[in-house]
Amino acid sequence: MNRRKFLVISATSLGGLLISGAAYRIFRPSDPLDPFRKSTKKVLTARFGKSRADEMMNNIKATYAGIAPSVPDIGGKQSMCTEWLDSGVYYLAVYRVLKQAGYSIDQIGEIIYRTYETMADYPKWLLNLVGRLKYSESYMSRLKAAAAESQNRRYPASWVFTFVEGNGGEFDYGLDFTECGICKFYAAHQAMELAPYMCLSDFVINEAFNKGLVRYHTIAEGSDRCDFRFKAGSKTFVYPLRNGWPPQFLKNKNIIWSGRGAK
Repeated sequence: MNRRKFLVISATSLGGLLISGAAYRIFRPSDPLDPFRKSTKKVLTARFGKSRADEMMNNIKATYAGIAPSVPDIGGKQSMCTEWLDSGVYYLAVYRVLKQAGYSIDQIGEIIYRTYETMADYPKWLLNLVGRLKYSESYMSRLKAAAAESQNRRYPASWVFTFVEGNGGEFDYGLDFTECGICKFYAAHQAMELAPYMCLSDFVINEAFNKGLVRYHTIAEGSDRCDFRFKAGSKTFVYPLRNGWPPQFLKNKNIIWSGRGAK
């Protein structure tokens, strides 16, 4: 496996939380969205065949180019939050293309979920090794600094969050997000129905890295905050789409993927 390719898989909707900022900057590719595109193409090819997947990927690329000029400045490369917004913008393009083709939000949400699974398809021992970088002292310092800086609200389109110190037993540390940059961006683009599905990526990421995320509330589903709590080695649990894990679209056995639109 290419080490560069592996390290960038944790740059997801909250993926910047999964490896140390220093390591990410060292191994970050020239195009941070390349792993997302490759995983999307793989999932679409499996669903629809190569010809249609290629057509969809071309449409996604063009749609993304149209969205890109509207992306707000939230601190550039110096901000941890920029990585999170990048993925949200990319998946807005995926959403628009699939919705235009006639697919439901559940179907679109499942495709996005499967792309994250594809990016996390590596040996567990290696995922655990990379995941442990999350708890480095330098990473924690950077995360705390980012949380403190967010309180200044210098970039209105960005996240606002606080760092919660661990209680010595129930969790190692927590993050309380009171403003979400992806929700703000999706609201501005009339795509808020997508936001809860993006939150599901946190289950895939944290399960892969064995980080023990527990989260009961999200801004995307109307709460006043997203309450992330992390306990290394514990069972990952998120409470998405109102019904608990797994979300309804993973339970639904009646979705058929064929033809030009949803069936």
